[in-house]
Amino acid sequence: MRQENMRRIISVASLFLMMMVFGLTSSSFFSMNNMMSILRECSINGIIAIGVAFVIITAGIDLSTGAIVGFTSMMCANLLYYYQLPATLIFVIAIAIGTFCGVLNGYVVTRLRVPAFIATLSTQYLFRSLVFAFAIREGGVITNKKITDPGVLIMGGSIDGIYLVTIAFVVLAIVGQIILKKTKLGTYIYATGSNQKSAELSGINAGKVKWIVFIITGFLCGIAAIFEIGRIGSVTTDLGTGLEFEVIAAVVIGGCAFSGGRGDIFGTFIGAIFMAVLQNGILKYNLPTAAQLVIKGIVIVVMIIFDSVYNNIMQKRILQKARELDEAAQAEEVA
Repeated sequence: MRQENMRRIISVASLFLMMMVFGLTSSSFFSMNNMMSILRECSINGIIAIGVAFVIITAGIDLSTGAIVGFTSMMCANLLYYYQLPATLIFVIAIAIGTFCGVLNGYVVTRLRVPAFIATLSTQYLFRSLVFAFAIREGGVITNKKITDPGVLIMGGSIDGIYLVTIAFVVLAIVGQIILKKTKLGTYIYATGSNQKSAELSGINAGKVKWIVFIITGFLCGIAAIFEIGRIGSVTTDLGTGLEFEVIAAVVIGGCAFSGGRGDIFGTFIGAIFMAVLQNGILKYNLPTAAQLVIKGIVIVVMIIFDSVYNNIMQKRILQKARELDEAAQAEEVA
């Protein structure tokens, strides 16, 4: 069995096992309302995780996604509050702002040659500071205004019990998987992450590929912001804080390696659901906040350690098999 398929099976089995544990210890876990709630909660992070998966497969990282969502949402709140722009235009502007943030990240990483970790950590602070700069104020004090535009609020709604954000997540995940597996861009993304120098020697513009994946991530952050403000109905200065770590955890749990060149959107989809199930299941135990964070952290660390160990074992097997084939070829030459 291929390593990729084996990793998918392990991800799905881990998710199933965790769901069984929560289901057996909570009578309400498998209720239809709770299942729909889990899918809703995982969808916003999952939409962003699709873009972050692209970035991580190229051996990059994006720490600014939460701040991009916060900044985009705050700008939309301003436009709604001060100018009463129509919802359709708000959606276009939100996507444009998110995309611009992605362009900026890509420029700093590829043109200024700043390591992705430092570059996106810096832009995270930039975007987060802009959230406060554009926060709505009354009498000099930051105030939280409710969003009343029905065209915006409908984005937090559902169709026959299925939330719009969940539908969007599934559609975008399918598109993302097709891009990775069936297009030239997908091939370039994997090649850049596996070995950038070899990719460049093959004629691939690795810098352009990295810039594109940051732009895609920003674009998806803009979409996520639309659904987030529709769901919450307001925008606060801490919106999106810490979201980037949830997203990265989902991507890594889904099988993408920080070393690059491995992973896909199917695994990321499972990883996003895994994180939502974990959060939802822990909340049902009514534990203190500190205990919830400890349990959540332990599970994430265990999964990441497992993924690292698994990858090392599989890599050793691949190298061993390559040596055996080489030795067999040499033996045939001697004979």
